[in-house]
Amino acid sequence: MKSNRYILLILTAILAISCSDRNHGNWVIVLHPHENIEDKILSESTKIFLAGTIDMGNSIDWQAQVQDMFTARHGRYILFNPRQQEWHPEKAGEMDYQVNWELEHLEKADWVLMNFLPESKSPITLLELGLHARSGKLLVICPEKFYRYDNVRITCQKYNILMFNSIEDAIEKII
Repeated sequence: MKSNRYILLILTAILAISCSDRNHGNWVIVLHPHENIEDKILSESTKIFLAGTIDMGNSIDWQAQVQDMFTARHGRYILFNPRQQEWHPEKAGEMDYQVNWELEHLEKADWVLMNFLPESKSPITLLELGLHARSGKLLVICPEKFYRYDNVRITCQKYNILMFNSIEDAIEKII
């Protein structure tokens, strides 16, 4: 399974580059845990980490919606998506790998698109908000219905983090 995903990612990157003349150099590549991409492609792209509600895979797949939104835009984008289609936390070392992958790619990202869904607790997203509050690369979407909305709002105000009403508005800032 891991090798198939890696092959698919390589083919996607090759296709994106080979079609760049027709698409004026545009591409969107989604990178998940256990997938890698060449440094050259990374360096030629705007890198966005998709932080936010996953709820162990039980929340809506808002990350797929973001991918569609970027696909419709002009530019070269790498989306770091921590959501795995097949997540096996019981596998030895998998939790360590996942957390380290997320920490590494949060650092690599040019932007961190942070989406709190209203019905979630999102403890990891709250942790990531605290870790990266001073980074200057957070774009936060947090509805007033989120149970810790005021904590998020006040933290964003304190550290001059931009808050948005929608993912679309946050993406416009990146574009």
